Amino acid sequence: MMLCRKLAFLLLLLLPAAMSATMPAGAQTAQAQAPQCRIPAQIEVQACSRPDQSRELPRGRPGDFDHYILSLSWSPAFCATKAGERSPVQCRDNQFGWVVHGLWPEYRHKRDGGSWPQYCAAVQPVPAEVLRRTMCTMPDARLMQCQWLKHGSCSDFTDPAAYFAIISRLRQRLVLPEPAPRQAAKDYAAVLAAANADKGLTVQSLRALAQDGVIREVHVCISRDFSQFIPCKQPRY
Repeated sequence: MMLCRKLAFLLLLLLPAAMSATMPAGAQTAQAQAPQCRIPAQIEVQACSRPDQSRELPRGRPGDFDHYILSLSWSPAFCATKAGERSPVQCRDNQFGWVVHGLWPEYRHKRDGGSWPQYCAAVQPVPAEVLRRTMCTMPDARLMQCQWLKHGSCSDFTDPAAYFAIISRLRQRLVLPEPAPRQAAKDYAAVLAAANADKGLTVQSLRALAQDGVIREVHVCISRDFSQFIPCKQPRY
């Protein structure tokens, strides 16, 4: 049963790449350029600067971690905050549901005083074409630059194009229902697991986070090789 779940997860993950590889060049271009959201005509490439270097200290080494967390953000909740006012693509120009916050390497047990590695190496800024391709999945160029610096530098990826491609692919394979008003985190986790049961997702591999009666974020725990969902290490609720 576990082997079947791993195979099903891998097939779902690799399906978009396999389809693109067999498409005629014109069809691939049409698919890649299909409008999904409103994207700015010009996207500025600006490297991330760590906001508070005394708190955001480097920790760990590239590739030295145990598993990944795919962090998803409920956009209407984010856009209702002060931070949302500073994110025009996400909160002014579009109306998103679930978007990706990041893909984070994670430790199974604490190391060097932390639960995850961060800022493991210097990186080049994410190129404009990668930002554009990923904008409808992570609708903030600065967020993408900072996620690549803080978390991508510690991952198994040395190329930002590959890192953000796997993020988009993971997001596309998940069915993400809209949270109900005043829904408890554990109840939403159960709904999300049921919607993705065919992929082997269970509540043990989820952390739903709520504040003031609003679902705000979901963490999905995934094996390092992306072959299966794994139990999250922390109590979920």
